Amino acid sequence: MAEYGSNSDRWPLTYRNWADTADKKEEFYTISTRQYDDEGVPYSITSVYQDPWGVGDNHRFVGTVDSRYPSQFKSNGKGAVNADADGSQLPTGSLQYTSGTRSQVAYFSTQEGLNVIRNKAKLTTLNNIRDAKIAGGMDPQQAEREALKETKDILKGFDTAPLISESQINTNGFVLKEKVIATQRDEMAGKPGTHLVYPQNHANGDFDFIKIVPIEYVPQLQAGSFTSWDNIVNLKQRYRQRERPVGSTMYLPMVPGIKEGNAVEWGGEKLTPLQMAGANIAQDTLNDVKDRNELGAVAAGLVQNVADTAQTFLSNPQLKSFFINYFAGKAVGANILGRAGIVVNPNLEVLFSGPQLRSFSYNFTFTPRDDSESRVVRTIIKVFKKAMAPKRRSGGIFLSVPAVFKIKYLMQGKKEHPFLNKIKPCAMRGFNVDYTPGGSYMTYGDGSMTSYQVSMQFAELEPIYNDDVEVDSPDMGY
Repeated sequence: MAEYGSNSDRWPLTYRNWADTADKKEEFYTISTRQYDDEGVPYSITSVYQDPWGVGDNHRFVGTVDSRYPSQFKSNGKGAVNADADGSQLPTGSLQYTSGTRSQVAYFSTQEGLNVIRNKAKLTTLNNIRDAKIAGGMDPQQAEREALKETKDILKGFDTAPLISESQINTNGFVLKEKVIATQRDEMAGKPGTHLVYPQNHANGDFDFIKIVPIEYVPQLQAGSFTSWDNIVNLKQRYRQRERPVGSTMYLPMVPGIKEGNAVEWGGEKLTPLQMAGANIAQDTLNDVKDRNELGAVAAGLVQNVADTAQTFLSNPQLKSFFINYFAGKAVGANILGRAGIVVNPNLEVLFSGPQLRSFSYNFTFTPRDDSESRVVRTIIKVFKKAMAPKRRSGGIFLSVPAVFKIKYLMQGKKEHPFLNKIKPCAMRGFNVDYTPGGSYMTYGDGSMTSYQVSMQFAELEPIYNDDVEVDSPDMGY
């Protein structure tokens, strides 16, 4: 039986019901399965779980929605408000589950809660099916179309909001219809799957944009292991396997100062004859180590080898004077050899020591021209501030890493710009808003500032490597 959804598809929810005295903020996810009744007619069961965000494995099974009865929510399939979880409804795996709380069941039994479940289940199922088809080699646009059909078939009865995903029209661009601009529906402002376009009158034209999407950070070490190199996954694999938007996709205007700069670390290193002799002694001695029980004897041998080498220097008439004056100078903190007009050949050479990370800075001036565009600008600023902030985990002991950002330069709002550089996922290191960039305080009648100056600084999560640059590709590459 195919399951669509997992705890990696979790989503945040702030809710309150008659049993609560304050808002609750929790993470949930859905798992949907296709079922067949006694006559072979398909329907679906969607189970809802609370995810404690990695704090233990005690996930909560909250309840289910049957697509044949979309207006009902059942805890444990029996309608009991705080019933024990039924093991037959739990997904396979090692996680342990407890029953949903009374507050959770009460909220999801409301029409609002049911709508949340249906919409989240549709989007999760669509993404799971589409990603599986793309991984199998199918063209992304064809995979999108087939995934839409299969999702509608699997979740018949879940017919609340229309099913629209970011990649429904094309991979890089946005749906050029006003109805998907987030601020046309204030309740959707800033949410994943919506779009924020500034200036708004560019939404229906062939303009170039900087596309920025906040996505969930995926750690490099997988499976909770901190000791094995086998569990380290490179950046491209991490975000190809799991890329979860956590806020609106933003399309901002091209600005002056679009540039890139790459650098690597090269530094001067010295290797004097004395250092070379010492390195040879240490290497020869340590090569004789067979197990840790021999370390004591080897250390004693290392001291003896150093003494033997010093004796060799002293027995050579050409080196004896140098050796004595060199160490005599070290003992008194004076350059005796330099006073004699000689120095030790340092064998100075510039050596490669590692890559550096690229950084990108942008400065945007937002000048809203009506109340709708004022709300767009306000939401854009809030999405950036929310995405770059760390999350407090349960108990307040640990913090979750903030979201990171995908940045693309788009030509005509539809395809990646072939003559501007690509950028790997970035962390936001700074975000600044000047509410009075003209040097004076000015507002419109509704209180909106007449202008906003926003600056942001990003750092790529990974350096650029040789294999990232394809000379024969039809674009600028990294």
